[in-house]
Amino acid sequence: MIRSTTLFTYELGESGIAVEEITGQLSGFPLLKHTVGILMCDTEFIDSGVYGAVCAALPFPVAGTTTMTQAVDGEAGMLMLTVMVLTSDDVFFEVGYTDDITPSGDITALAKPAVEAAVAKLPSAPKLILAFPPLIVENAGDEYIFAFESVCPNVPVFGTLAIDDSITFEHCFTLYNGNESQSKIAFILVSGEVSPRFFMATAADESRLPYTGEITKSKGHIVQEINDVLTSEYFQSIGFAKDGKLDLGVQFVPFLMNFKKREDRDDIPVVRAMVTFDENGYGVCRGYMDEGSVFTLTNPSADEIFRSSEELMERLQALPGKQATIIFSCVVRRMSFGTEPLREAELAVGKLSGDSPFMLAYSGGEICPTSHNLSENRVTNRFHNYSIIACVL
Repeated sequence: MIRSTTLFTYELGESGIAVEEITGQLSGFPLLKHTVGILMCDTEFIDSGVYGAVCAALPFPVAGTTTMTQAVDGEAGMLMLTVMVLTSDDVFFEVGYTDDITPSGDITALAKPAVEAAVAKLPSAPKLILAFPPLIVENAGDEYIFAFESVCPNVPVFGTLAIDDSITFEHCFTLYNGNESQSKIAFILVSGEVSPRFFMATAADESRLPYTGEITKSKGHIVQEINDVLTSEYFQSIGFAKDGKLDLGVQFVPFLMNFKKREDRDDIPVVRAMVTFDENGYGVCRGYMDEGSVFTLTNPSADEIFRSSEELMERLQALPGKQATIIFSCVVRRMSFGTEPLREAELAVGKLSGDSPFMLAYSGGEICPTSHNLSENRVTNRFHNYSIIACVL
């Protein structure tokens, strides 16, 4: 069994005040034998020294990422530092930090030693991996999943890529016990008496555009041909590109994918994002675009996105036996709300506060299983874009 609570501070200027607020909120919460913290904060908390001071004051290890806009029980805000505390007598936690991940490098080779070392410290095999990878445009999000699966096959992986509140996303950090990095993966392994449940939602399915295609040639996250023509030419043919460049705004159109030829296909659509064309006219995407997969372009409105969030929150609200709920939502969803950046976060506060502790933070890419069969010890881990995901402990 896991007990949990959430902590938060808005204090950016004075580390002492921030530490007093965080430790004061923690003081009435008894810690059991094994404890860990998931820490999310705006980048400014690193620059001001508050993040490091808070980590030094906490009596347990932490891991997480920078983010923008957050929510915990009863509170939603933008310039926040939040901590979800998980503590238990029969659930075990091991926090780790990998070597530096290089753009287009062998992520599995670079991450594997740290994951193996963390697994060796646990009394039993992990039942959940909470992953916090860096935002490196050249790397596909799927590769982070593969790195964990190479050590821990058939273990659910849930997490978020680092993000920040700048236009260029150049100051995104992963967090680990007071350290920060733009190139390391932070993670938490969980073992023992725990049975995580996973949920996700996207508005893409209800807002399909009349544009479909098949990935006829690809390599990893690079789409070379769609319907047997060069990717840039395909988008030009439907009016989404000109002179080898995407039209303004097209990078925010979700691709609803059906991985019909993947061995681990589970018939649950996944949303992908194409970032740009490279010098060859190939499409560069955030996640793997397997040959033989088919897609539909979609364009959900802010109201449709909000409705999908509302439906997910209502499912979580009605769920029995919650001990803690961790929610990550794609940053593009927040951007779609324009002048209402707290719209989704305040929804979570209204729906989930007072039930069991929860935290919500925004994501540069979401990692969540689409299916998890406990009886068969089989899990289908997926990288997502434009989605909202939840892990219930």
